[in-house]
Amino acid sequence: MARKRSRPYTSDDVEFIHKNYAAMTAAEIAEKLGISKFQVSKIVSELRKHIDLPKKTAKRPNPILEYLKKAGLPIKEEKATKAKGGRGRKKKT
Repeated sequence: MARKRSRPYTSDDVEFIHKNYAAMTAAEIAEKLGISKFQVSKIVSELRKHIDLPKKTAKRPNPILEYLKKAGLPIKEEKATKAKGGRGRKKKT
């Protein structure tokens, strides 16, 4: 199966991503502009080096939770777990 080729992005694409990144998912932006999700994330990472982009407000819904709600099954509440510490071995003092 051949891979879908995407076009090179333009400054108009960068402007669109800057304005809509917080409200749309990367997949939605990529589909609307006709570029790949990889290109969207590449533009976003480059923009973050130079300006402060707002945090994401649009997130992909969890398909498992959607199924449980649709089926009317109860959902367990997650307990906040306390982190024990850092990663790996303890440093020698």
